[in-house]
Amino acid sequence: MKDLLLYDVEWWILGKTAKTIQRHHPALDIMSARELDDYLREKGSAALNAEYRTISAMCLGIAAYAIFKHVRIDSSAAVSYYYFSKNYETYREWQDELIPDPEFLRLVIPRISKIGSMNHRLAEKLKQLAPRADIEYIGHFVDHGLFRPDERPRSSDEPLVVGWAGDRNKRSKNYDTLFVPIRRHFERDAMVRFLDTPGRYAHEDMPSFYHSIDLLLITSSNEGGGATALEAFACGKPVLSTDVGYIREAAPSAAHELILRSDSPEAYIGTIDRYKKERTALQNLGLRCRQQIEDHWRIDQGAARWIRVLFGL
Repeated sequence: MKDLLLYDVEWWILGKTAKTIQRHHPALDIMSARELDDYLREKGSAALNAEYRTISAMCLGIAAYAIFKHVRIDSSAAVSYYYFSKNYETYREWQDELIPDPEFLRLVIPRISKIGSMNHRLAEKLKQLAPRADIEYIGHFVDHGLFRPDERPRSSDEPLVVGWAGDRNKRSKNYDTLFVPIRRHFERDAMVRFLDTPGRYAHEDMPSFYHSIDLLLITSSNEGGGATALEAFACGKPVLSTDVGYIREAAPSAAHELILRSDSPEAYIGTIDRYKKERTALQNLGLRCRQQIEDHWRIDQGAARWIRVLFGL
C-alpha cells in the first residue's frame, strides 16, 4: 500500500516540502487541502482511510482539519507553536511561559500516533504538554543546490546591507516593534542599508535576494523552524536573529553570538554597528555557515529523517 502526505497549498513552504519528501519516498502520494476535500466529497473518509498504509500531515493544523473530517492521521509534523498555544503571537521562546490550548491538546494530539518536531525545543515543549504523545525530532533541510553562495561576492567597500524576509503583518514576526526601530536607527548612516522582501520573491528567486545582502535579520518571537535562516546560511550569509526555532542548531558555533535572547532593538543595533566595520570577518563567518549546511542540513539528510519518523521507513 502507498502512503499519503497532506499539505495546505502547493505554492507555500509546506507544499514545497511535501513535494521534496515525495521525491525521496517512491510510494508516497501527496494531497493538498483542496484535493482532500474533493476526494472526501467523491469517495468519503472510509475509502481514504482504507486506501493508504500511513496518512501523515505536514503540520498539526492540517492534521486537525483532516481529523475533524474523520480522516485517520497516523503521523504529523509539528512546525510551529500556533495550534496548541493561546499566546502564540507574543510568546518569546527564550523566556516566556507558553499558554497551552487545552482543547487542542485534548481533541487533536491524542488522535495522532506519531509527531515529528522541527526543532528540539518545540519537541520538548510538546512532550511537557502531552506526555503520552509519541514525539520525535525530525529537523528540516534546505536545497543547497538552489541556495548557494554567489560566484560574485559583494564588495566589502559597499554599504552593509541587512535583509529581512517574511510576513510583516504577522505579529509574531515583530516587523513593526523590532525591525522598524532598528532600521530607523540607521536612517542617516550611509554605511548601512536595509532590504526587506515581504513575499515579493518566488521561492526559486529567493537566492537573488540573499545574494544582495550581507546579513539576514530575523526578529520573530517564536518559530517552529526558521527556513529563511537555512536559506541564508546556504547562500553563505550569516543571520542576526532572536533565539527562535532551529536557528541556533543550524548555525556554526562561531555564529552563536549573532543569536540573541532579546527583542530589544539596542542589542541588534550594537551588533550591526560592529559588523559594518568587520566585513571580512562577516564574510568568513558566512562561509562557515555554508559548510554547516553542507554537513548537516542537506535535503537527503533531512528527508530521510522525515520519512523514517512519519512513515516508519
